[in-house]
Amino acid sequence: MNAKQIVLILAVVTTGLLTGIFFGFEVAINPAFARLEDVQYLLAMQAINDVIVNPVFLFVFLGAAIFLPVAAFQQHGRKKSLLWIAAALYIVGVLGITSVCNVPLNDTLAKVQVAGASADQLKLARESFAEPWNRWHTIRTIAGIVATVIAIVACLQKETGKKGA
Repeated sequence: MNAKQIVLILAVVTTGLLTGIFFGFEVAINPAFARLEDVQYLLAMQAINDVIVNPVFLFVFLGAAIFLPVAAFQQHGRKKSLLWIAAALYIVGVLGITSVCNVPLNDTLAKVQVAGASADQLKLARESFAEPWNRWHTIRTIAGIVATVIAIVACLQKETGKKGA
């Protein structure tokens, strides 16, 4: 196995792992959290936001944004084109949406003082967070799925162009 293959594997694995995290939220965590009372929901989302930014998550989240373009740069022909598409989709649709939309909502949620808040305050905090966060989350999940599929399809392309690199 050469460096070019290792980068390609890391690109696909990190993209797939991150998309799997988002998919898990989409199909299990978010529907379960929808059943929670406002105070439970807010505390649960705050707890997730407190632990999600960790070295493993950051390696996967940022790794895909690095490995996909590097893999695209190293490849040739249709494989190269597909990887550039996957990289652009991931960087804009996953990294971009997360950074511009979801993270600011998370930061706002972190400032909510759940203890001592009235039922109306809790309801307002949840309503101002949950609907936009879930909408952007769905979009970034779809972008991640499509980027992952495109990266896998790229892997299935036969080598063309320069040999031995």
